[in-house]
Amino acid sequence: MKGRLSYRNKLIISFMLVSLLPVLIVQMVSYYVSSDAMKRKIDVLVQANLTQTSKNLDTSLQAYEDLLFQIVTNDDVIRLLREINNPADDVELSKRQLINQLASYSYAKNGIRSVAIFSNNGTLISYDQQTGSPYDNLWTNVRDLTSSPIYQKAVHNQTGSIKTIPEKMDSINSEEQYGFHLARKLIDYNRISLDSIGVVVITVYESVLARAINLDVPDVGQAHQIDNRNFLTDGRGLIISAATKDDIGKHVDEIQTGSTISNTYSNPNSGWTIYNLIDQKKLFSEMYAMQRLNLIVGFAALLIAALLIFYFAGRLSGSIRKVVKAMRSASQGALTVHVEEQSKDEISAIAFNFNKMMNTINELMVEVKETSEKRKEAEIRALESQINPHFLYNSLDSINWLAIEKDEHQISHMLKGLAQILRYSIKDSNKLVTVREELEWMDRYIFLQQYRFRSSFSSTVERDEEVMDYLVPKLILQPFIENAIIHGFSGFKMGGELRIEVKLIAAHSIEWTIRDNGAGMEAAKLAEVLSESPVHSQGIGVRNVMDRLRMYYGEQASCEIHSHIGEGTEVRITMPAMQREGNEQ
Repeated sequence: MKGRLSYRNKLIISFMLVSLLPVLIVQMVSYYVSSDAMKRKIDVLVQANLTQTSKNLDTSLQAYEDLLFQIVTNDDVIRLLREINNPADDVELSKRQLINQLASYSYAKNGIRSVAIFSNNGTLISYDQQTGSPYDNLWTNVRDLTSSPIYQKAVHNQTGSIKTIPEKMDSINSEEQYGFHLARKLIDYNRISLDSIGVVVITVYESVLARAINLDVPDVGQAHQIDNRNFLTDGRGLIISAATKDDIGKHVDEIQTGSTISNTYSNPNSGWTIYNLIDQKKLFSEMYAMQRLNLIVGFAALLIAALLIFYFAGRLSGSIRKVVKAMRSASQGALTVHVEEQSKDEISAIAFNFNKMMNTINELMVEVKETSEKRKEAEIRALESQINPHFLYNSLDSINWLAIEKDEHQISHMLKGLAQILRYSIKDSNKLVTVREELEWMDRYIFLQQYRFRSSFSSTVERDEEVMDYLVPKLILQPFIENAIIHGFSGFKMGGELRIEVKLIAAHSIEWTIRDNGAGMEAAKLAEVLSESPVHSQGIGVRNVMDRLRMYYGEQASCEIHSHIGEGTEVRITMPAMQREGNEQ
């Protein structure tokens, strides 16, 4: 039917939804849950790493501040600087001795570019490891050292040291292009005044900071290396230290992408911020590969599931289509249609019951057809029997009066009996009569037959008085009595015996017995008499009685015939005992 889904398509859609939706939901939930869990764990690990990195940065800076402290507390350095500040002394000797002192401090730790002292009179005493000269150094081009920002900040700083952010500096034959300064003022505690007599400046390469915040410097050349980098930024977000020097000076946002995972940690001692940037694509690359593999396997499994669904849905719907097709054929009148179904499931049970129903319908149709034909035949016979019966009775009455006028009283007696038999047979043929009426009719019938066959047989009737008022179908005995007289006593001149017995037996049933000592029947002849479609008149009458018994009483009535050649035939009819209404006991 157009506009409606077939049962096969409904099965396919149902199976697809049941199999696909859970897989898709599980895949999506698994992807988001695993990604979120991994991000959270990475954030925790990165924060722990940044905390440790911050401590490492403090340790590195503290080492240089300790060195700075050693300088400002060195009495020789204070003495020499005091002499330099006093023009009366031998300044050049003091400078030479102080430079030697600074040179020894510059080699005390790795990463130091130079150690310099700015005296309060503007004299520069410095040792630069890169130039190796006290006169050619980072501060040579600074005209007024006491006005420089680092000097002013150090002088006005009450406690501790100051430090600058890394900046680009002049470099000679060295890859180190960035450095930062640590400065602290010098105080001569042997004087009354605590004013500064100078400032010590240690210049440290930026690589010291980069190593402190990047313990494992990434090797860009390795394909599976995770892009995990730490950066040091100032308060404006500008990068001041990084493993890749080209990134120094850039804003941290410039090197981030949409797939970058960013974590920060503020170093409380320096005021700088440590950024950790991880490329999410590379970090989750193996997980993504595993998810892609899961998707491929999932789609392959779904494809196989879809093929199996199409196959089994086709088989299930195929069995149903067979049944539906057979039902449509039956609805159009093809009552002989059957469903061939070999499966052992519920559809097979439906097909079996459908076939059984069709067989029942066919049997009922045959039975209805036979009943209709018999009814039609009976109606025709009834019409034929109604052809002016009064004419036949009047004619018999005229013959009777003629026989009386001629003193033929025996003929008159026979005519009266024949008229009564005809009237009994024709009037209300479907009416139930009492056993008494049936026996009276039988007496007249046997009387005429005895006269006809010249008393070649005798008859005996045994009856129970209590059964005389029960109702029985009319003419139920006539075919059997006629067969016994005409066929059983055929050829008998005398000696034939016909015994008729009727009695009430257990369970309120009436039993008729018609027994003769005639010629009997062969087994084949008896089978032909009892068949559904007898050919000879002997069988037609018997079949008529059996059909009437079945119509009146159904399976409650029975008719048995036993016959032996030379010994005679016995007929036993059993039927329910019925009384007129109002006479039930």
